[in-house]
Amino acid sequence: MADTKHISEDGLPSCPVDLPPRSPQKTSPHLSSPPSTPSSPCSNLAGSPPRTCSSSSVEEALATLSIGESEDARMFRSLAAIFRSAQEQEGTLRLSAIGSEVVWTSLQRADVSDRNGIQDTAALRATRDVLEQMLWNQSQMLVDASQVLADASRSGEQLPLVLVIVSSKCVNSSAEVWRAPLGDAGILNFFLGIIGTGTASDQLLTNALRLIGNTCGDNDANRQRVVLDNNLRFVIKQLDNPQLLSIVVPVLYNICSDFEPAQTLALADGLYLRLVEILEIGILASSPSFSYLCRLLDMFDGNFDPSDSPGTTVEVLLQAAGAANLDVDDQVSLVDAAIEHLKLEWFQRHMIEFDLVGAPLNLLVQWHLPQRHPLTLEATPTELLIPPLRTAEEEEQLFLMRSNIIQAMSDISALPEFASKYSSLDSSLVERLFRWLSGTNPQHQLCSCIMLGNLARSDAVCQAMISNFALHEKLLSILKVSSDTKVLHSILGFLRNLGLLPQNKQFLGSAGTIEAVARLWTTDTVPQSSQAAASLVRQLINGNMFNISRLLAPLSLDRESPAYTKTYLSLLLSLFKKSDDITVRSEIARVIAAIFRCLHSSESASDSTTRDALFHRLFSLHQNLCQPLSMMVTQSRWPIIRSEGWFAMALAARTPEGSAALDTALQQVEVFGALEATIRGQSNLLATQPGASVGSPDSQGEGLSAEREAEMRAKDRENAMVLVNELLRNGVRLQFPSLYHFHPQDILDGIDIQWFMN
Repeated sequence: MADTKHISEDGLPSCPVDLPPRSPQKTSPHLSSPPSTPSSPCSNLAGSPPRTCSSSSVEEALATLSIGESEDARMFRSLAAIFRSAQEQEGTLRLSAIGSEVVWTSLQRADVSDRNGIQDTAALRATRDVLEQMLWNQSQMLVDASQVLADASRSGEQLPLVLVIVSSKCVNSSAEVWRAPLGDAGILNFFLGIIGTGTASDQLLTNALRLIGNTCGDNDANRQRVVLDNNLRFVIKQLDNPQLLSIVVPVLYNICSDFEPAQTLALADGLYLRLVEILEIGILASSPSFSYLCRLLDMFDGNFDPSDSPGTTVEVLLQAAGAANLDVDDQVSLVDAAIEHLKLEWFQRHMIEFDLVGAPLNLLVQWHLPQRHPLTLEATPTELLIPPLRTAEEEEQLFLMRSNIIQAMSDISALPEFASKYSSLDSSLVERLFRWLSGTNPQHQLCSCIMLGNLARSDAVCQAMISNFALHEKLLSILKVSSDTKVLHSILGFLRNLGLLPQNKQFLGSAGTIEAVARLWTTDTVPQSSQAAASLVRQLINGNMFNISRLLAPLSLDRESPAYTKTYLSLLLSLFKKSDDITVRSEIARVIAAIFRCLHSSESASDSTTRDALFHRLFSLHQNLCQPLSMMVTQSRWPIIRSEGWFAMALAARTPEGSAALDTALQQVEVFGALEATIRGQSNLLATQPGASVGSPDSQGEGLSAEREAEMRAKDRENAMVLVNELLRNGVRLQFPSLYHFHPQDILDGIDIQWFMN
């Protein structure tokens, strides 16, 4: 069955780490410190015993703030209180080296500027000098200072958490205005250095990561600072700390989102594989940061080389995508990442070898479950298992995602390993595909037809599918009612593969295949379906007079009906006349050629009564029958079809009725010109139209070799000469166009044609 065909198919919200509700906007996440995180006691940096730090000075400073004051407005006074506490109570801060007056004056000036909406970068630079001294002296108050700065770096959409003193009276602010100044003043680089030391406490690392992530949100200048000197590797390293995982992931998202230099560097540092490992462990499954992990994976699709991934990557991604109550965006991201891997044959073969092909199909079933309305107090336990109603946008996302899965299944099922693995037709995977043919879901039907159609590539499988499972009856049931063009195309391809086996042609014809596909010829709105339907019929009538008789059967058995004198072939000829699609017209012409080939074969001669009756219906009920053959010999796109046309004409001319029909076709100037050029061996076999190929419309042709071209030219000349001889033998007096005036015997005798105008 060498002609068997491969069947084929077409950002984030503002969100702190502590259980945020996600909004539909795609913005950078805001990283807030968890409310349960204490500010004291503070861990040290170099392993010294922890000490309790008094925060009375800080509380006194905060007490002076008005209730409606913004978070960033309190930043400098909070820092001043912390610095004073470190200087007076902790004794770890020596401002004399910096200039204490400079520090206090800068903070006071910055506080005043802040009230007037002006960001004082100079004051932040002085603050950095103090922070460096606190780090050098291992101040426990550095954690408090880092938290103030981290809070100031985030957008004010969440309640401010200054020093983890949460007040329900605090109002929102727009603290993202500090993102750029924090980078310009060197504060960002300071905290990048903190995470690079490898000795900082988790609490200090948490605040450092929050500041890094927030300052990089929608700020390419700060992202570039992280990329510079590959500071990004220090952030990625924090993924090894389970306590920081829920913070590090959104930080990495903020750094990499829409910033290619960071994405490239992150991939080089092994971030993608690390994210897959985290996904496999499942440690973030119930965390709000899970969404950012999914989007990071999706972000790297197309840039990451899937061949570097471990063999279990696709399984991990699909298993995560199948989790209950998963957000649609997260499902799409995970599936897209899996599909990117399944574009490689290695992963496709891995899925087949370990019988994992059913995993993507599970997702197709899951996403087609019925939906419920949002939860109510009256919801039953059964209703809780049904996914909530999805929006139109989410439904469109899921539809495209399912289409991508089906395309991946098409690629997998096209491999020879797939046919070898599932040719017994007794696996649970094949049983599921059989069931889908009895269902009503178009995408399930499409996937089933593609995969089973690709499985139907051996005589034994094709015979079993019809004899043992009657799959053709299910296919025809869908074909008669479906309006889905993809489903129709896949069914036609599947039936064509089944029809390649000679024993199956009779079954398919008796089941009404020709009658079922005929409805696709009544309109030319979908040329692909019309062409595929004609191709299927051509496959069924090849060497089969029984199916030719069905093609020539009347459209109605009522003798009084006009349809009684019309046949299914009449519908094809009508489509040929009104269609301007070259592939549709060529396929219809090949159906006519296949009829002549079969009726003039030695096999049909054994039943001359049936053959003669078919010849009578063929010529008596179809005017301009040979017009499609004329198109075959005059088109220049497919030389093989041109050769097939000359051969069909030579066969048709063997009977008087055929010669008479050809007489009309040869009156066209371009047809007779092609005949003359072919007999003289001057025909141009090389395709001259854009996109032309040597093969037929349903094949991928290659350029003609000189030897092949000479062989085809010789055969065409021989068939053209046979055509003229048969015309003369049947007494046809050809009435050539007025442009030519000669007897056809002149051509055979090699006499030059005399050109003149009447």
